[in-house]
Amino acid sequence: MKAIIYCRVSTKEQAEKGYSLDGQDKDCRKFAENNGYEVAKVFIERGESAKTQDRTQLQKLIKYSIENKKKLSTFIIWKYDRLARNLSDQTELVKKFSSIGIRVLSVTENNEDNSVGRLMRNIIGSFSQYENDVKSERTISGMKQAIQQGRWCWRAPIGYKQTRDSLSKTLMIPAEESKFIIEAFDLAKTGLYKQIEIVDCLKKKGFKRITKGLLNRALKNPLYAGLIKVDWFPDYIKAIHKPLISHDTFHRVQLLLDGKRPTITATVRNHPDFPLRNFIRCSKCGQKLTGGWSTGRKGVKYAYYHCRTKGCSLNIKKQQLETRFYEYLKSFQPNEDILNLFEVTILDAWQTKQKENFNDKMKLEKRLKELLKERDRIEELMIKSIFDDKTYKRKAEEVNTEITVKKVELNEVRIELNDIESCLNYCKFFLANIADLWVNGDLNLKQRFQILIFPDKIYYKGETFGTTQIALIFKQLQIKGLSKSYLVAPTGFEPVSYG
Repeated sequence: MKAIIYCRVSTKEQAEKGYSLDGQDKDCRKFAENNGYEVAKVFIERGESAKTQDRTQLQKLIKYSIENKKKLSTFIIWKYDRLARNLSDQTELVKKFSSIGIRVLSVTENNEDNSVGRLMRNIIGSFSQYENDVKSERTISGMKQAIQQGRWCWRAPIGYKQTRDSLSKTLMIPAEESKFIIEAFDLAKTGLYKQIEIVDCLKKKGFKRITKGLLNRALKNPLYAGLIKVDWFPDYIKAIHKPLISHDTFHRVQLLLDGKRPTITATVRNHPDFPLRNFIRCSKCGQKLTGGWSTGRKGVKYAYYHCRTKGCSLNIKKQQLETRFYEYLKSFQPNEDILNLFEVTILDAWQTKQKENFNDKMKLEKRLKELLKERDRIEELMIKSIFDDKTYKRKAEEVNTEITVKKVELNEVRIELNDIESCLNYCKFFLANIADLWVNGDLNLKQRFQILIFPDKIYYKGETFGTTQIALIFKQLQIKGLSKSYLVAPTGFEPVSYG
C-alpha cells in the first residue's frame, strides 16, 4: 500500500511552537512505517509568514493524487488543521480524496473513535453521518457552556417546570408540587422517618404520584439545592434557578442516605465563604491554609483562616486576610500610562499584520472570481464541442482543484481578520480592575483569577504576601512603584522581582 504525506507550517511562530516541518515529516514517516505504508511522495508547504498564503503544494498534491489514484491508498497528515483550519474546508478536502479512493489519516489524532474516524471507516455515504456527529458535538459543547452558566439543559425534575427568561433561554422555576419536595427534605433531614413513611405522609397531603423510587431519586438530586452535578465536570456548579432547599439540608440528607450520623456535615472543598482556602500557603511550613467558623462565648460565629500544621500559630480573620489579598491584587494593576502603551504596541503590530491579510484577501477573491469564470468558459467550450470529453475532464479537474485550494486559503485569511479593538478594551478593563473583579466575582471566578495571576505557590507571613511566580502579562506590565514589603521569601524560595 502506497501513501503520500503532506506537511505544512503557515507562520514562523507555528514552527517555534512544535509544528516544525522536520518534526511533522518524521512523525508522518514513522506512522507510515508502523502501519505498513510505503511512502510514494512527500509534499511540504513552506509558509514563512501570514502573507504567504499560496498553497501550491496542496494543489500539486491533489493533482498527483488524481493522476496516481490507482497506486495510492492513503493520505497522511500530522494533524487535520495542517490540511485546513476551517472545518468545512477539511470536510471538502477529505471528501475530494475519498471520492478517488484515498483515505485520509492523522498522525496525532484518533482515527477510530471520533467523528472523523467514523468518516474514514465509512467512506461511501458517510458524510451525512459526519455532519450529524459534528452537530451533536456542537450541541454538547453548547450544553456544557449552558451548564457552566448554571442552566439545567434537560427535563425539569418533579417540583420544577421549564420556562423562558428575558433572553428566551430556558429557566427552571418552582411548580405547584415544589411544596411537597420541600416537605420531603424537611422530614428526611430529621432522621426520624423511613422513606416509605415519608411517601405515605405526602400521599395523604395530596401528592398522589409519589412513590418510594421517585422519592429516593428526588432526595439524591442536588438541583433542589441549586446545584448541578454532571459527569462533564468534577465539582458541583451553582445553578441560576431558585433552590427549594439549602445546601446544608441537602448534605444532611445525603449523609443519612449513606448511613452516617446527621450531626456530621459534608466537607466542601470549594466553600464560597473561603475563596482563599487551599490556595494561600503558610510561609513557615508551606502548608495550604484552611478556613472555618469559630463560635464565641456569646454564640456569635467568626470566620478564620488558619494553618493545618500542628504547632503552627498562623490564624487570621477571614475579612483581614481577604482585605490584604485585595490590596495585594491592586498592587499588580498597571497604571493608565502603561495600559495606553500596551494598547499602542499591540495595535501597531496587529494593524501591520491585518494590512497583509487584507491584501491577501483581495488577491484571493480576485483569483477566485477568475477561476469561476474560467470554469464557466470550459463548460461553454464543452457544450460547443470545441473540447472533447477527455480534454474537458482534465481542464475542469485542474480548475476545480485550484478553486478548492483558493477557498481554503481565503477562509484562513478571514480567520485572521478579527475585531482586535474590542478585545483590547476588554483586556485593559480586566488588567485595570483585577482586584474589584475578584471581590465581586463568585467562587468560581475568584479561584480562576487566583490561578491565572499566581500560577505557582503564594505565601502569607505577617501582613505580607510572597510568590515564586506571577503571570507573564503582569511581568510585562510591571508596576515600578510596587512595595518591596510584598516580596516575602519562604524557606527554599526566592521572591519575585518586579523591577
